[in-house]
Amino acid sequence: MKNLKIGVFAYNWPHYKTQMGLTNLYLSGINVDHVFMADPVKLKFYKSKIRVGPKDLYLHNTKDICKSFNFKSSVVNHNSVQCENLIRENNLDLGIILGARILKKNIVDSFKIGIINMHPGLLPENRGLDNLKWAVIKEQKQGVTTHLIDKNIDRGFLIDRQEISVYKDDSLVDIHLRLQAKEQSMMIDAIDKIGKINSTEDLKLLDNGKHYNRSIPEDIEKDFNILFSSYREKYGV
Repeated sequence: MKNLKIGVFAYNWPHYKTQMGLTNLYLSGINVDHVFMADPVKLKFYKSKIRVGPKDLYLHNTKDICKSFNFKSSVVNHNSVQCENLIRENNLDLGIILGARILKKNIVDSFKIGIINMHPGLLPENRGLDNLKWAVIKEQKQGVTTHLIDKNIDRGFLIDRQEISVYKDDSLVDIHLRLQAKEQSMMIDAIDKIGKINSTEDLKLLDNGKHYNRSIPEDIEKDFNILFSSYREKYGV
């Protein structure tokens, strides 16, 4: 594998994907050259009230994680000129998303190769938000896609797609955690694959997909438990 210079997009607060991703990069012997930590922003869109994540996890501040692993870090708006300059000054090859909102084209283009995203849905059919829940509603399989992003949401160049198992006694939290675990293993595999290719021409271009999912609306939420019960019967093992 090529000796890639890697930058990570992360959240500047205790966050599960950020913590697990940085930890797994460190334990896998993958050097991180810079971590770009973004402060919280207030989201204005409707957020589904159906919970999939566990509560009260024991997590560390991202700054402390970076310090422990000797990863250089900066608190910076991910789409700012400051962030773009840091990427170029550090001559970074590859970015990895462990916590970020939608990244603008100038940030994507600042990396020599691109930016890896681990998406908790099978692309291109499950784009957008609330992927686990939309897969239930639309009776799609659960899985994770790794891809190099472009200026469009959940598009770009396909690296890999893998399904996960669903069990008849699963809760939504069980499936959510299984998706997050799959994201982590696929992240390491994706870095290895990117390190072996010559250019993005070696990867398949993701098609546009037919639909972009928004957050689950309230009129669907009221029947979701019934839909989930049927879904487990159909896909559960």
